[in-house]
Amino acid sequence: CLIDECRALIAPFTKWMTRSEPFVIAKWAMTLDGKIATSQGHSQWISNDQSLAQVHLLRGRMDGIIIGARTAKLDNPLLTARPPGPRTATRIIMDSKAQLTIDSQLVRTADTTPTLLVCHPDYRPAAERLVECGLAVLYLDAIDPVERVRKLLPELAGRNMTNVMVEGGSALLGSFFDCQAIDEVHIFVAPKLIGGSLAPTPIAGLGLPHMDQCIRLSAPQLQLLGDNYYVQSRLVYEPRSA
Repeated sequence: CLIDECRALIAPFTKWMTRSEPFVIAKWAMTLDGKIATSQGHSQWISNDQSLAQVHLLRGRMDGIIIGARTAKLDNPLLTARPPGPRTATRIIMDSKAQLTIDSQLVRTADTTPTLLVCHPDYRPAAERLVECGLAVLYLDAIDPVERVRKLLPELAGRNMTNVMVEGGSALLGSFFDCQAIDEVHIFVAPKLIGGSLAPTPIAGLGLPHMDQCIRLSAPQLQLLGDNYYVQSRLVYEPRSA
């Protein structure tokens, strides 16, 4: 009875139990021409207030929120749910060289909101200064971005994280996409145009070489939030050939 609905409902728990990995949601806001920022890195704000409110609801359901070093530098985000949700997400910064600055909002609020820096062991001295500010540090020796994601996910599952959300930027989303780690997408599309060949698109990385390899969305849902379109869907991966 309702077997497909039941499987969808417990998908995060199933993945956590069978693969020792959290369920991964990818979230981004983009313009109608597919840009998540200008060529200068400016992105505040692409989406409207209704979309931002939906993002905060999503954050309140997460065990972890993941961003890259460039997003931490350019956006200086808090990455908290406002108002608070049923869960308090650990803020996870993928910063291989531990370049997060002491005056960033993430560091200044680390004593009240759990914050995890993920960096390479070669930059241990730089990371230790952030430990003094209240951050936890996870050292991953992988240099390749995809391998770094593969090593990260079991570590997060081991910290009892069942649901995590990747909020960018495009390089980090590309790494998750390239290793087929994204389970669900939440996309906010604003009726705006930026243009520019150097303006980033949502998913960088290596990508797929042929259209017949495209990852499909499973029963996508479309909702209008003011003048923004909100698309959410699970992803469908075809079995990889041996």
